[in-house]
Amino acid sequence: MGCCFSRSNNDEGSSHVTVTQESYADHARHSEHSANNQNPNEAPRRQSQSRRVRNHQGPPLPLDQHYNQPIRLHVWRSKRRTWTPAQLAKEREEFWDTRVTGRSEIWDALRAAISLLCGGETDTAQGIIDAAGITVPTGDFCEGCYDENGVLYRLPQCIVSDPENMVDDSFLRAQDDEPGDDVDDDAISDPKIIPEESDDELIPDDLERRREEKGKMSERDMIKVRARLSDRGGPDVTVSISKTQTVGMLARRIQSEASVPSFQRVRIAYLGRMLKEHEPLLDQGWNQSNIINALVVSRSSL
Repeated sequence: MGCCFSRSNNDEGSSHVTVTQESYADHARHSEHSANNQNPNEAPRRQSQSRRVRNHQGPPLPLDQHYNQPIRLHVWRSKRRTWTPAQLAKEREEFWDTRVTGRSEIWDALRAAISLLCGGETDTAQGIIDAAGITVPTGDFCEGCYDENGVLYRLPQCIVSDPENMVDDSFLRAQDDEPGDDVDDDAISDPKIIPEESDDELIPDDLERRREEKGKMSERDMIKVRARLSDRGGPDVTVSISKTQTVGMLARRIQSEASVPSFQRVRIAYLGRMLKEHEPLLDQGWNQSNIINALVVSRSSL
């Protein structure tokens, strides 16, 4: 009796296993049949899309690392003016001497690296960038550089490299020596000789400075700011700027007006707090009847 029951249980178990295996086999055949009835190109397309997604995403970076590419020389052509070597040298000298935001050692590293890169010493330039902890996500300085704290350093094209259509200094001198005072309308329409800066060659603060120098600021948009410098007992310095100009631009104006040496910088404080360099003075709660504090500090302390 016991053997019969045992045999019966084994038979039922075998039958169950057989049925289960047949069910899986039927399911597999059904899936295969459904796949064959679909578009034959659908499966390869899905596989290709999956591969593309995986390749595009790439391996995730740790939180303490940043996307970085090897630096490369920026290639560009001037659109609205003719650049000469002398003009570029003057523009760059003025640019590097008027940086009031960010860390001075980062600006120094960028200046040295760009000079080396333009001279063909790419490896040495890359070494300076790496040693300073500077990140260039795309490898192009004009598309943004960041220090280890994530602070953005912006560089216009005319500072990073020479334009492909740069001309010799003698070219403009020859144009100045040509006789006749009549204006050539065709020449004015030629973008090669229009002596004005292109907007995409300068960063916003420099564009503001250019407009002010050319007298394009409306009087009603101007404000007078009285500043008290920290390195002297007086007198106070009063400068005029546009309402929309940034605090960084104001600091440079005060530095120039007060003849602060180039190895020092001016930081603006108001009511006991440091003001943001990239925002206008009025947007940060300044009252026109109040005096601001102009803190004169060494470049190495920033």
